Amino acid sequence: MNNIIIRKETKEDYYNTEHMILRSFWNLHGPGCNEHYLVHALREAREYLPELSRVAEMNGKIVGAIFYSISKVIDGDMKHDVLTFGPLAVEPTCFSMGIGKRLLEETIIIAKEAGYKGIVICGEPNYYPKYGFKTCDNFGIIHPVLGNFDAFMAYPLNESFGEIHGSFFEAPVFEECEDETKVKEYTKKFPYYKPLRLSCQWLHEERLGRISAVMKNGYQIRFWENDLKAKLKGDFYEQDSEKLPVVGDYVTFRHNPNGDSVILSVCERSSFLQRPDQAKTGVMQYMVANVDFTFIVTSLNEDYSYNRIARYVSLVIQGGSVPVVILTKADLCSNCSHYVREVEAISHNVKVHAISALYNIGLEELSEYFFPGTTICLIGSSGVGKSTLINAIVGKNILKTAEVREYDSTGRHTTTQRQLVQIDNGVCIIDTPGMREVGMANMEEGIDSTFSDIIELESRCKFRDCRHETEPGCAIKAAIDSGELSIERYELYRNLGEENKLNYAKKKEISKWRKAHKRFDKRE
Repeated sequence: MNNIIIRKETKEDYYNTEHMILRSFWNLHGPGCNEHYLVHALREAREYLPELSRVAEMNGKIVGAIFYSISKVIDGDMKHDVLTFGPLAVEPTCFSMGIGKRLLEETIIIAKEAGYKGIVICGEPNYYPKYGFKTCDNFGIIHPVLGNFDAFMAYPLNESFGEIHGSFFEAPVFEECEDETKVKEYTKKFPYYKPLRLSCQWLHEERLGRISAVMKNGYQIRFWENDLKAKLKGDFYEQDSEKLPVVGDYVTFRHNPNGDSVILSVCERSSFLQRPDQAKTGVMQYMVANVDFTFIVTSLNEDYSYNRIARYVSLVIQGGSVPVVILTKADLCSNCSHYVREVEAISHNVKVHAISALYNIGLEELSEYFFPGTTICLIGSSGVGKSTLINAIVGKNILKTAEVREYDSTGRHTTTQRQLVQIDNGVCIIDTPGMREVGMANMEEGIDSTFSDIIELESRCKFRDCRHETEPGCAIKAAIDSGELSIERYELYRNLGEENKLNYAKKKEISKWRKAHKRFDKRE
């Protein structure tokens, strides 16, 4: 702490101070925040007190700030001036360093010396009582809208504060800064950060991060630019395995700057990709979460498999992500358009691109997916060029690659675990280990959506329980006879459906056995 300097803010500090405040409050109380805009507006308000406000500087960087202003406590005709501070902010990567404490303690001394009577705030109820703040019901002060509550606190600066009673009113600027349009426009000045609306907000002592890797003995949480080692809170092991964190999950955690942080909860997921861990078992492997686009990468050589791509597409749709098939090594294929049309016929929900990372062919088409805040997952067989593709698009080597083997035109496997990396514009990339087999289990919706044309044809059959064999009025047989539906596509649909039912039944039996085993263990 010897290199922390507490000082007044200068105009040259404005941008850096506001950027630090934005980071400090981002997604804590709701999607994004407005505290950085509040500070911008507060500096121009007549109630602002620059003589009390301070910033904290460490190694030439703004790492904390506290802003004071005048508020009113009104009781009939009686009006009393009191102090309010807010925001009190600390750079999120510098928590637990005592910066907030220094700012608070030093400015309270200055406020006492200046003769102010007391401070009234709405703040963290688990933080400020440590420094002598008490709830306002102890002083006869009430919030005009919310009454009295734990976060509504006061701190007497001298004995005359006991004479102050009534309703509390902040400066008008605090209400004016709630204008979402103005906040959104002002936020464009700063680097992009994704706003999130999660049920875990309002956060207090917890932090919000994202799982960037799952390792044998723990987890890695991406917290701003840092990757923190973490372990699970004990009661996680009482839950079903699908509720354990996976790469891409947003989690709340208790930050420990001196060791492993503790993951407290997994936030709700917008998408969740899973598959049987082997093609012939119903045990599920939980892969990634909160993925917007899933790049199904396959090369136009021996790796290409229509069957496997259809399986991938079903898996991705079932998980709530958008499937994008990337056909790589287009420079080695003389009839790319044939394969593009074939893959497009798998489902109307799939997008297809034929590219060559080596010769920069088709890469510009992929830019539509790389917008700020999006998450892209790469899946496919080993050595199809997933990492090479991303490095080519980003323009630098962010993922490891290996040389291509001459004897089978495939690359060596370089990704050994799922990992999340973030590039400069706020896009997140999740690379995954290669997988040759893609089993089906608990994927009925994904299969039905992939083969929606067949589902629609089945609805036209004369009989509801039509098996599409010898029954009269069968729309499936008619479509095959007319060439509207290929027999190969229909057989693939049937095979995937039967495999899905078989593996899902296995999964339920295994789940039933595990629950019974847990109950037995508890009795023991």
